[in-house]
Amino acid sequence: METFQPYWPETIFFIGAGATAPLGMATTKGIGESITILTNEKIPLKERIRLAYQMERKEILEEMMGLFLFFEDQPENSVKYGNTIGFNRKRRKELLQIFDWPSLKKMTKRCPRHDKILSTQDLFNLIDMSIQSKQGVYVDNEFIPPERMKATRNMLVLLISLLHKVNYLQSLQLKSSLFDQYYGFAKILTELMVEEGLKRAREYELNERAFYLFSYAIINMNWDPLFLWFIFNAHKEWNDQKEGTGVGKKYHVPLKLFNDMAHFMAVRSVEETTPEAWFPLNETAVLRLNNEEHVTDRRVRIGKFYFPHGSHGFRECPNCGKLTFFLGNEWKVKTDSLFPPSIIPSLAKGNRPKSIEEKRAYEEGAYDALQCPHCGSLTYAYHTPIIMQTNFKGSYPPYIEEIQRDMKVAVSKAKHIILFGYSLPSDDIQYRSMLAAKKNDGVKCSLVNFHEHGPDQWLYGDDLKQFIQSHPHDSVSEIAKQVIDLFGKEHVRAYLAGIPKVFTENNHVSRKKVEQLLHWDRG
Repeated sequence: METFQPYWPETIFFIGAGATAPLGMATTKGIGESITILTNEKIPLKERIRLAYQMERKEILEEMMGLFLFFEDQPENSVKYGNTIGFNRKRRKELLQIFDWPSLKKMTKRCPRHDKILSTQDLFNLIDMSIQSKQGVYVDNEFIPPERMKATRNMLVLLISLLHKVNYLQSLQLKSSLFDQYYGFAKILTELMVEEGLKRAREYELNERAFYLFSYAIINMNWDPLFLWFIFNAHKEWNDQKEGTGVGKKYHVPLKLFNDMAHFMAVRSVEETTPEAWFPLNETAVLRLNNEEHVTDRRVRIGKFYFPHGSHGFRECPNCGKLTFFLGNEWKVKTDSLFPPSIIPSLAKGNRPKSIEEKRAYEEGAYDALQCPHCGSLTYAYHTPIIMQTNFKGSYPPYIEEIQRDMKVAVSKAKHIILFGYSLPSDDIQYRSMLAAKKNDGVKCSLVNFHEHGPDQWLYGDDLKQFIQSHPHDSVSEIAKQVIDLFGKEHVRAYLAGIPKVFTENNHVSRKKVEQLLHWDRG
């Protein structure tokens, strides 16, 4: 009898808001600033929207204005502006029940400010505390009943989702070359996982985890699917080659790369003409495909990819309860359809209806309608399950729990943690606890963040300590000190020139830098 230790990836990426901020995606602070501006009624509405969303596109700006005026607590507005946007009577009534803009504006008056900026965490805490206690709130002698708190929360989530979708569309226009760099990073990771697979195929059976699991896994703490999309496209580019690199003893066939999402969720078909599903691989499928007795045109490896907070692309069916992931309508890195359709037509343009039911919903003003590929029911933007920044987490949907359970095991087995633009926010208590448990295991930690004086090199030990002492009251230094407290000084290194510089040289992706990032001892 032998000891049994299942293989898990050695390296874990924690992808935080700092990783996609260079692509124009709003960070926690940016979200707070936007909500502060939007709820400041001293500023004209059009100017509020323009400033909050940093957006000049006339069509979107006008429709957003109409949307906010529609949500005002005035019946004549809801009819006038609802009709302008294209909402029919049923849709108008539905949206006004689900979202409560006037109550959200009132709640912000009760929320503390930091340097005059609202904290989204405090705002969610205030709303969630009311929801859990089933008690309303008085604001300036006006009572917001507990029955409206869910709609108030929905409105806040909608504002954040709209912000990230607009951020993404803006970035496609303004930061195209940066997208190339990020995609180049994904392509290098793909290249390395192919080479790793060829090496491990000589050392392990193809249906052993040590062969078929990547040596890295990604925990995406953000709600956007950008990193997954880059990796999906890089894998597809590799997999679609006519002549792939072969592995296997009995049948020498091409090696293909895929991702395991830790929950067997459907992905809405990308380029098909119907809203049917396709499914990312999981370990069950891999064991079948990699069985040497199984005749197939491929052998596969998979990388673990976790969304422990959910994603803007998630849709939970209100009828069958199944989870579907929406990732756009075309296999194109810079697609304008990556984010699901939103509730105004200018933010649903790239997402064409794929069925009579979706077309009918679109014509009635339900621009965000997507059919569930399992049962055919329509889902809408408010069926997006994401875990927000709050200390009142409550119970999670079962698929989020499943993702988090698998993720916790992965973290517990990792030998190298990469905090990739992730700043250990105070509401992520469970992740801080998970990482703290690694201190006595000798686990290495690489901190990747941005400081205006950060050098283009990895800082270890005394060099990192000296940098922190030279910038004692800086937020990045505070994060570095927290990481050192969690892992120990001898186990922490930091790259503080930011992302994407950590994997680029002269604005081009560098394989050497990617290898230095993945391997602690190569920095």
